[in-house]
Amino acid sequence: MQEGIKVTGRLKVEHFRDGKLLSTMERDNIVTTVGKNSLATLLNSASAGNSVVTHMGFGTSSTAVAVGDTTLGTELTTGTYSGYARQAVARTNPSGNVVQYVATLTGGTGNPTIQEAGLFSAVTGGTLFAHQLTGAVNLATASDSLQVTWQVTFS
Repeated sequence: MQEGIKVTGRLKVEHFRDGKLLSTMERDNIVTTVGKNSLATLLNSASAGNSVVTHMGFGTSSTAVAVGDTTLGTELTTGTYSGYARQAVARTNPSGNVVQYVATLTGGTGNPTIQEAGLFSAVTGGTLFAHQLTGAVNLATASDSLQVTWQVTFS
């Protein structure tokens, strides 16, 4: 008998302006190879309180994502958008085999068009656990925000 654990998930992206919902997009996520390796390391860890995912990063690249990715295509933390940082995630367990991560990015410097998001194990550097395109969402004003709800399901 052979059993395996499958890691899948769903990404929901909501664009707000002045507190009003402008658009919503949903799609399946990509769990990267290094993300799966991180899970194996975590399961083998003896220390309590470890978390594979602590932050969500955002970027402007629309290049297709792949399981071999280790970084976002063009993360906001550099160049024109160096005023942005990865956002800490709020983590919940809505059901036994699902972990949910939520982060919000607020508009500001340079009015970026967000096209990708990723789950990371640290505020800088760290492991890219999952990566997905968000569709083009322009944070045109300081009152714009992008809330991403990311669910990872173990089955």
